[in-house]
Amino acid sequence: MPAENLRTKILDGAIALFIDKGIDKVTTRELTEHVGISRSHIYHYFRDWGSLRLEAVERFMQADLDAFKQAIADFAPDVALDTFITSLPATHDADWLLYNSVWTQALHDPAYADLAMNNMNRWIKLIESIVAAGISQGLYRKVEAERIARLLGAAVNGYADILSVDPTTSGFLAAKEDLRYLAQQLLSVAK
Repeated sequence: MPAENLRTKILDGAIALFIDKGIDKVTTRELTEHVGISRSHIYHYFRDWGSLRLEAVERFMQADLDAFKQAIADFAPDVALDTFITSLPATHDADWLLYNSVWTQALHDPAYADLAMNNMNRWIKLIESIVAAGISQGLYRKVEAERIARLLGAAVNGYADILSVDPTTSGFLAAKEDLRYLAQQLLSVAK
């Protein structure tokens, strides 16, 4: 297997285990068994366990953002924005829990803090571009797109945290309704 393919296989194996068990609960032994390689392969491709974990989480986050961008590529700005603000966990969602564990790591580790903030900033830039497109198309009133993106991002993440802990159907529906109301108030979405 070419070196880059094995490196990718290791990262993807780590991501799968992190989603399944959480970042702190996975060992190198579990990863080597999951991927079907020896422990020496891990340290051949990665400086240490910490750098592998960090790179795997970064890969996961970028793939999530890329998948969302692809999913909304042909959407009108108002539909794209609604898709973002309603992308909340309706049940216990392992992907959202992985994001939560990254934020927990970020409290104690500057590398995770940088990763978390860089990821958040990429999402904010995406939402800002959606809002700006909506403004230019006359769907939204003229606003500070960057500020609105930050406000909506914070609100979505706040509700996602709540729903990650207590994912009820009523909570999920109320969160979607609240977020749609917030977007309408902030943007005066044209009817």
